[in-house]
Amino acid sequence: MKTHTLLCLLLMPMSSTTVLAESSIEDQLNECQGIEDSTQRLSCYDNISARQTAHIQQPETRSDDPKPSAMPPFLADLNEPAVFVSFGELDFLGNQPQAVLLGIGKRQAVKSFDWLDDRPPLTFNIHGLIRSQFDVEQLDTRNNRGGALINTDFAVGGELVQTLNNWNWRLSYTHRSTHLGDEFLLDNPEFADQRINLSYETIQWQAHKPFGNWDIYAGLGLITRSEPGDLSEVMWQTGWQYQGTTFADHFKPLWAVDLTTWGAYDWNININMRAGVEIANLAQLPIQVYFEYFDGHSPYGQFYTEDLSYAGITIMQHW
Repeated sequence: MKTHTLLCLLLMPMSSTTVLAESSIEDQLNECQGIEDSTQRLSCYDNISARQTAHIQQPETRSDDPKPSAMPPFLADLNEPAVFVSFGELDFLGNQPQAVLLGIGKRQAVKSFDWLDDRPPLTFNIHGLIRSQFDVEQLDTRNNRGGALINTDFAVGGELVQTLNNWNWRLSYTHRSTHLGDEFLLDNPEFADQRINLSYETIQWQAHKPFGNWDIYAGLGLITRSEPGDLSEVMWQTGWQYQGTTFADHFKPLWAVDLTTWGAYDWNININMRAGVEIANLAQLPIQVYFEYFDGHSPYGQFYTEDLSYAGITIMQHW
């Protein structure tokens, strides 16, 4: 009897959900116990166990769980959420100081919607990015103030993304605001009277298509509200990137170019280029190391009418 009870416990599923009733299992066990041949008897017990395992209910995937998007980050897009630090030379406002650019940002999937039975789901993401620029040319003369903060940009918003068979699209709504650094105003008092609390909201549609190791993308943006209120409303973007084949088990070559323009730039094109390598297994997420070059109108704060160029080394990680 003890052996019979032990076999019943072993064959019962760990989950409380079971299809066969306990009395039915006992009948099957009794039937197996009556078999004289030991090999056939063990085989009978094995068949009962297999039937029980097959009837254990598997957990269902919730239809509202966020589904990952195949739309990759745009590697050279300055507005792409990421964590980065960059050191180089900034040619800006008639000076060429050594500069450090810092940023922290993330894109997070929140919910997926199966909006049509025969169409891929829509994923709703939230995203945010904070980025700052520091003049570190004269660290030893700043009375322990560190590098002078030039400007900080804040961006937060939401987006809908859909991954299709051979292309993807993204519709986003983003609030952006910018703030001049106190150290910058102390060193450049003429900008105190010219200070602009630049902020605006943008609705933007972007499309992306992969071609093997290459990606191309393009987008159109429309400013829905701005301060000051006379900002040009239309902007556009395009770009491409290459992600090569991994070599030495850890390294992947990368090259990316992003082109943007805006009526506030007098339709001059801003170009940002990054070329480098992605290193896997160095941290939990891959790390990218780039040589970066930017040329055009300033993408930072109220200086959008000013020419700016930058060349430096950037370390980046996409969370």
